[in-house]
Amino acid sequence: MTTLKFDQQLEINGQKLNKKYIQSLSKQQRLDLIDPIFNLLRGNGWIYPDDKSKLNKSWKSLLEFQPDLNAADIFNNSSLATNICKFFCPQFYLATERDKPTLIDNFNNDEVLKKIIYNRLGLGWLDADEKGSGVNEAFNLSFKMIAIQGQRSMRLVNATSMFKPSIAKYMALKYSQENDTIFDYSCGFGGRLLGSMAANRKYIGTDPMTTNELTTMAEYFKFDKERYTLINSGSELYRGEENSIDLSYSSPPYLEQEYYSDDPRQAYNQGEDHFYNVYWKGTLENIKYMLKSGKVFGLNILEKYSKMVDMAKEQFGEPFEIIKLRTVRSHLTKHRGSEGGMAAEKFEPIYIFRNNK
Repeated sequence: MTTLKFDQQLEINGQKLNKKYIQSLSKQQRLDLIDPIFNLLRGNGWIYPDDKSKLNKSWKSLLEFQPDLNAADIFNNSSLATNICKFFCPQFYLATERDKPTLIDNFNNDEVLKKIIYNRLGLGWLDADEKGSGVNEAFNLSFKMIAIQGQRSMRLVNATSMFKPSIAKYMALKYSQENDTIFDYSCGFGGRLLGSMAANRKYIGTDPMTTNELTTMAEYFKFDKERYTLINSGSELYRGEENSIDLSYSSPPYLEQEYYSDDPRQAYNQGEDHFYNVYWKGTLENIKYMLKSGKVFGLNILEKYSKMVDMAKEQFGEPFEIIKLRTVRSHLTKHRGSEGGMAAEKFEPIYIFRNNK
């Protein structure tokens, strides 16, 4: 059995399964590929990112990246350095909604996996093409294209949220000064750690799930240990020194939308009352205590979680700015009948508050 890598193009009987080749095949020829592809994937099992060769190049690109600090509408589709986060944090691929299957659950379901392969071979679009629509879609097939992108395009799992390292660098440069200390109240997959280090800031982050992985990330890139602190805890339990933080921002967990583990330290596992009145209330109070007067608190949260925003307003007043993260979701809407064939866009806010003590 061939041993696959995460991004490696699949090969059946010596033929690489690239887009051009698949588009040259008839419907029956594509159908005949489903079982061989299924057997190849099943024989290898689930694969996590395994190629270190691009990590240093991505880090160098992030260091060189210069965001437009005057922009308040930021493109959120950048993949700059996101491969670093995904490499070191396999939890990225386990996120789902509560009581819903994960990517791995779907991959291990034979029927579902064959449906995903059918989709990635462009068979649904080929059916439409035979009716005269002029659509003949296909993809360069790899484990990643089938098991990750295929599931997300088919909306079999909830899209996992990742705060982009490029936006983290923008936030650090825009709202703090060199060598300032940034407090991240939800470390997540390390995008804000990377952005802070790339902007030459100091970083303190709390998270009950990913600090071990982020420690490995920091050690791999030889970040100065005096410039970062990772605390394996919920932010409601951490209170550093008064007036010790120059900027605090994050993208906190959602009560319902994303589920990563059943660890009781995850606030969303303790019910609504705990989430708001213990976790979020405590987090805001701790940040208020640590954040210097006149400095910035940022909250990246979907508008539907307005209670979290309202509670932040109780501590910090009205936001003085709202940064819009613009995401284009063309990979989900292509050939789905979207109006005028235009890609769908969504805007996610970062509420920016001033700490006026």
